[in-house]
Amino acid sequence: MEHGDWRNPVIVDLGGRGRFAIITNALDAANCMSEEWPVDGGAAVDEAVLVCLDAILGKASAEDSRDAFLEAAREAGLYVKPDSERFH
Repeated sequence: MEHGDWRNPVIVDLGGRGRFAIITNALDAANCMSEEWPVDGGAAVDEAVLVCLDAILGKASAEDSRDAFLEAAREAGLYVKPDSERFH
């Protein structure tokens, strides 16, 4: 898994207006949370960025980074397409 690839993508609404992002790995997730996240800060997003970076470096599992990303999305109140959670 080159970039902490996830078995199942997460589809998250970043703008509250149907602007969905399809996140497929820890690298995409870290970039999304660092550059496109519509909510400033939060403990879960801070932790998720670190877990994603660890997954990229092989120090955490890809699925741990996916779980952390989902938790950050929940904390931020972002809509995650239900299929994204069901696949996990």
